[in-house]
Amino acid sequence: MNTFREVWDKLAKSKKYREAFAFSLFKRMVPFQIRALRKQRDWSQAQLAESANLTQGVISRAEDPDYGKLTINTISRIAAGFDVAFIVKFVPFSELDKWFLDLSEKSVEVPRFEEENETYTAAAPVTPREAAEDEIIARLVSGRQLPEQPQDVIDIEKMKQKMKDILSPQKQSFPVLQPIPVKSQPETRSSACN
Repeated sequence: MNTFREVWDKLAKSKKYREAFAFSLFKRMVPFQIRALRKQRDWSQAQLAESANLTQGVISRAEDPDYGKLTINTISRIAAGFDVAFIVKFVPFSELDKWFLDLSEKSVEVPRFEEENETYTAAAPVTPREAAEDEIIARLVSGRQLPEQPQDVIDIEKMKQKMKDILSPQKQSFPVLQPIPVKSQPETRSSACN
């Protein structure tokens, strides 16, 4: 078994080695995670394909660590099929090293949103005030008319200012992304290779 120091010493040898190591992990770990999540759910490739609105062949290629031509669109659709999110982020090599050493099927298990939602809704009961505040925030964001609320319950003007602060473009450190429409047709082999 490798230790952090052993992997780190190899990474320290050259930039070319680090580049190859990171690329190899990325290329192999996405298929590994797809396979592990599918096994966690006790699904066949066909079941995942149906849930992700893809073909079984696309799932088979996605699970092949030697395929190497997965698109972000395909990975995102597979994540949607599992009802989980897929994130990609830049990290320092120390984090990659730790992640690599801790890697196992157990370490990449991810609950479906429904399972996670049950945990969060059971753990945090919503008070009437929180429900009212959530409704006001939803109405502010969507531009719908605000409900009539007594001022002593909720300070609507204060909440409006808070929402303006949150939604102000100057205060955002990230772009607002629009959802990408998902195709309703199953992906074919030629479109999966693009």
